[in-house]
Amino acid sequence: CAMRCLDPILTAAACLGSKEVFFIPPGQRDEVKKVRQGFSKHSDLMASVRAYDEFQEMIKDKGWSDARSWAFDNFISIAAMSSIHSVRSQLIKELHRIGLIHGGDLSRSSRGKNKQLRPDASVNDNVGSELFHRAVLLSGFPDNIAARRGLLRTRMEDQTGIHPSSVAFLPSKKRKSDERSSAYLFYREMVLSSQVFLRGCTVLGPEQILLFGGYELTDDNLVSYETNNCMGKGQRVLDDWLVVDGPCDDSLAVLAAARKEIKAIVESKVMNPRKALPEHQQELIEALYVCFDELEESDWIAGRVL
Repeated sequence: CAMRCLDPILTAAACLGSKEVFFIPPGQRDEVKKVRQGFSKHSDLMASVRAYDEFQEMIKDKGWSDARSWAFDNFISIAAMSSIHSVRSQLIKELHRIGLIHGGDLSRSSRGKNKQLRPDASVNDNVGSELFHRAVLLSGFPDNIAARRGLLRTRMEDQTGIHPSSVAFLPSKKRKSDERSSAYLFYREMVLSSQVFLRGCTVLGPEQILLFGGYELTDDNLVSYETNNCMGKGQRVLDDWLVVDGPCDDSLAVLAAARKEIKAIVESKVMNPRKALPEHQQELIEALYVCFDELEESDWIAGRVL
């Protein structure tokens, strides 16, 4: 609510607590993956969010029958759509009850358990940037971050891989030339089969990691990785294991300061959900949104350093 991009965050939370959005008919695993990549090539979770959003738009524009046919053609589960809609309504009801959503942001048709947001709700002012959505979602997965420094590592595992079913999965030969070959990502779960795989992956950039990732960000100018000697360069260390570096320490310092203010904003909203944020905090949120919106319009490459 504080970041004012509530709608996609609500849908993402509902997806995590509902049935799988995409069903896989026998022998059509590759076809389903291509459809999912049509919704998002960078995030399994955002592919589900976009599928839900488009299904709802189909219902509004063309009616239930056409929406159901469209869902079937795109391997989308009607049961999952119904479950996500129900969970979203419950979440909106609870957020309204505790004061994080004001009554003026609810649609006029919201009655009983079927709570929905107005299209122009103030809590949705910043829904235009998926990079911003992914950054905010990252804050919900502080333990589930992976970084690629030669090998793809997590805090607990020195060698992992993106599961082949993920929209972000790339064969090794394509990783150097494709923007999905990210230096950072967050994942939904870790599974063990022939190796340790990460499922439900979302590609990230260094700005997202610095602002919203993990628990604690510290200064450390003496860290040296075996594949990337960062000694003497501007850098920050997240949770004592993940190094985020750049050629200029000033830019990292600005992002680190913004991270502290984001933490203060969240804590303020938790303690006083009905109280409006101070003007300087609202201006920071708007500046963050503009930053990610401009990155999205540029040639954003997730695997770069700052």
